[in-house]
This record gives sequence, C-alpha cells and structure tokens, in this order.
Amino acid sequence: MFRYYLGFLLLILISCTNQVPEFNKEEAFSYLEAQCDIGPRYPGSEEIVLCRNLIISELKKFGASVQEQQFNVEVNGIEYQGVNIIAGFYPRMSRRILLGAHYDTRPWADKEEDPTLHNTPILGANDAASGVAVLLELASIISQKQPRQYGIDLVFFDMEDMGEYNKNETWCLGSSYYAQNFSGIKPEKAIIVDMIGDADLEVEMEYYSYHNSPNLVNEIWDVAEEAGFKEFNARITKRIYDDHYPLIVAGFNAIDIIDFEYPYWHTLEDTPDKCSANSLYVIGQTLLNLIYREK
Repeated sequence: MFRYYLGFLLLILISCTNQVPEFNKEEAFSYLEAQCDIGPRYPGSEEIVLCRNLIISELKKFGASVQEQQFNVEVNGIEYQGVNIIAGFYPRMSRRILLGAHYDTRPWADKEEDPTLHNTPILGANDAASGVAVLLELASIISQKQPRQYGIDLVFFDMEDMGEYNKNETWCLGSSYYAQNFSGIKPEKAIIVDMIGDADLEVEMEYYSYHNSPNLVNEIWDVAEEAGFKEFNARITKRIYDDHYPLIVAGFNAIDIIDFEYPYWHTLEDTPDKCSANSLYVIGQTLLNLIYREK
C-alpha cells in the first residue's frame, strides 16, 4: 500500500513539473505601458537609454546573463551607436531557442497623412513595445522554471526602425550586426516577435519565414491551434523584411511572428489604447507552449 501511495505521489509530482507555465498578460501589458511612459525611444535619444536601462534592469533581476553588444552605423549622414541587449538563461543547455524583438521606435511619423507631422517621433506601443513586453514577461517565467529541453536566449535588437522604404538594407541594422558577428552554435529555433500587440490580432505565415523554415512555422502554428488561438491564420502572407531576415541570410532556422496589418503603423496613433493584453497573451502563451512541450 505504501508503494502505491508513493508511486501516486510521484506521478502527481511529475505531472506538476511538466505543466506549462501560464503567461501573465497583465504583467506583460504593464511592460508595454512602462516603455510608452518613457516616451518615443528612437536612436540617439535620452529615452532609448532609459528604455535600455529598464530592459537590462529587469533581465538582471531575473538572473539572466546580460551582454551589451555595441556597434556603430551611419544613417542619413549621422553616426549612431547602437546597442543590442543579449540575455541568456541556463547556459549549460546545449540546445537553444533564441527569441528576439527590437526595442527602438521610429524617429519619424512618416505614415501620417499630414506631412507637417512626418518628422515627429512615434510612441511605438505596438511597434516595438509589444515585442519587448512579451520577451520580458517570458524572462520572468523562464527564470522561475527551467525548460527540460532548451536553454533560452533573448535578444533585444536596436536600430531596426531607421530605414528607407523599399531599401531593405537600411532596416534591421542591429540584427544584421548580430547575425554577421555571431559565433558559436546556432540555436535550433530563432523566433522574432514584432507588432504583436494589436487589439485586432491576426498572425499569418510570413513569406520568408515559411520558405526558409517551414517546419518551424508549422510547428508554432500547430501549437497555437492546439491552444485554440484563432488569431493564428495558416495562410502565407507578404514578404516582410524584419529582424528575422538577417538571421536567415546567416543560416539561422529563423522566422517572424508579426501582424503587419496595423493601420497605425509609423503614425502618432500607435499608442497603448490600440493594443490588447490578450494579444500579448496569445503570443506569449504560444511561445511558452513551444518551449515547455515534451517531444
């Protein structure tokens, strides 16, 4: 009888250990609001330094190893120093998942109808506070419960949003530098999240992602379907040059999770009221289900 109860208790313990953690959407949304409270966070501004300090402070609080990867770029004749923030959890795990998002916001509201507003910096609630918010909440959860299969690396890219339209090489400068200077064993999966806070969230399969890494795209969309997240649409959409693309060029198994159909993109209306905590939950929980699933 004692062996029976001991075995029963062991099964309960194993079951609890294997449970996937719950993503806290309220905490994630508070991270989105905290970034927006700082103001527009464009390269060269005091605000991006404050945002960077916020991200690093939270990561260190969660016990991550943190590296600041500095690089210099020239945009429109002006030289900027960019800083990618690289955080690692469970470094002894040889199998790795990389999760990335950019934290800079666009200095110009050049999608505003009124051209006199084009030189006004945007607040960037969805683009880019939403991705950072999801990654910071994931960092909190991952620090408390180690995944069985993977170590996790989080990369917060700088200088994503200073480009010229129709000139791909002028965008994603931080991820380009990261990819070109990467050393070591590449992660098994590299997943970028961007513009995933839209209250009307719909995530389709981005073209470059699917044609580079169809297995990873299908795996994530299957995980979302299993969770009942109808915001994931299994339809291939347009080509989007985002932080995943330099990783793809460098040989990473990389994809982008993005909802690009956002009417407030690069306008002054990209504010927290256009975003939803539930949208952050859908993305964050999908990633947790992927990280902690047993295969």
